[in-house]
Amino acid sequence: MRASARYLLFIALLLPATGSATPAFTLRTCFENSDSYPWLLQSGEGVVQYHLKAVATALDAEIVLTPLPWKRCLSQVGSGQMDAAIKMSYSVERATTVGVYPMREGKPDPAKRLLTESYSLYQLKGGKSQWDGTTLRVNGVVAAQSGFSIVDLLQAAGAEVDDSSRDPLIILKKLVMDRAQATAIQTEVADSILAAYPALQARIERLSPVLVEKPYYLVFSHRFYQAHPRESRQVWDAIEQVRDSAAYQRYATALRRTPPVGE
Repeated sequence: MRASARYLLFIALLLPATGSATPAFTLRTCFENSDSYPWLLQSGEGVVQYHLKAVATALDAEIVLTPLPWKRCLSQVGSGQMDAAIKMSYSVERATTVGVYPMREGKPDPAKRLLTESYSLYQLKGGKSQWDGTTLRVNGVVAAQSGFSIVDLLQAAGAEVDDSSRDPLIILKKLVMDRAQATAIQTEVADSILAAYPALQARIERLSPVLVEKPYYLVFSHRFYQAHPRESRQVWDAIEQVRDSAAYQRYATALRRTPPVGE
């Protein structure tokens, strides 16, 4: 069975809870097809999945979430095959080739973000890699996830980057296999994996400060936004309202108390 077919088993249909026979509109979205704890989980129980279910309910809409390899997700949003990509950081290139961000005064509006997340640098305990918030020093390869924005940042800092995998567990294992001197992964994702795999946690450390911290958005395809500007703005407004709600905070807090368990 192809990977895409396997992941269809995890597709989450977030339907309006009002019982309406016809939703006000349907939004076809995609996201990275591996767990991004605590935000997006293949179980369908991630914080962002809860978030968008509440948005769908508030707008009497249907939001369809489809897990895809990240590069394919971006490609399908860019071509209009998908209506939106979930959990995208901003770059000028992405705003041109992929889709439309919520903007304010010529910049992405952080008030309309889905979440804020950081990337950190990891190495074997006692390693010689250094990061002081300005200068990166790594004597060897830095492993990072294929298609993720951190790759450009690392390359701009002069690092030799191995982005041959998109699986964060595999990337962390490259440290203990001596295939990379450091890894750059989203902080909560990497920390949750290390907590679930004590053997890795015993050998790997996170460097401070974080490499970068930035907001992530739901980004509409140019085609969908041009056809449905009002609905697009309604979704962004609802994202802000739900994110600031007490119910959202309770869900996110409860989920973080039950981190994933390793194999």
